[in-house]
Amino acid sequence: MTQNNTRKDLAIEALGVGLSIIEASEKAGVKRNTIYRWLELEDFKNDVLERQKYTLERVSKRLSALALQGLETLSELMQSENENIRLRASSSVLSRFTEIIEMLRLEERVEKLEDKVIGKT
Repeated sequence: MTQNNTRKDLAIEALGVGLSIIEASEKAGVKRNTIYRWLELEDFKNDVLERQKYTLERVSKRLSALALQGLETLSELMQSENENIRLRASSSVLSRFTEIIEMLRLEERVEKLEDKVIGKT
């Protein structure tokens, strides 16, 4: 691997995890203009997008696991002897549940509108 490829790889990694152009240029040891020039290359752009996708997938999986832990905690708190704790935990569960229902309904409405716009219905 050439030194230039190593620097590109460092820049791809930095941009892929959400660092700025300035931060990526520092990590890769190149000037900002070099990063901008590389971003004009299809292969480089695609590699950055793939790294971003991979990062988002990992974050999503981790958040899902944490959400399940959060639900377990809320479930335990709903059994608390303290009435205030039970009330706050219950309120939190109901509030999130309502938000999820609203999002699902909105998603359904958007899908119907999209179908109408592209002429599926």
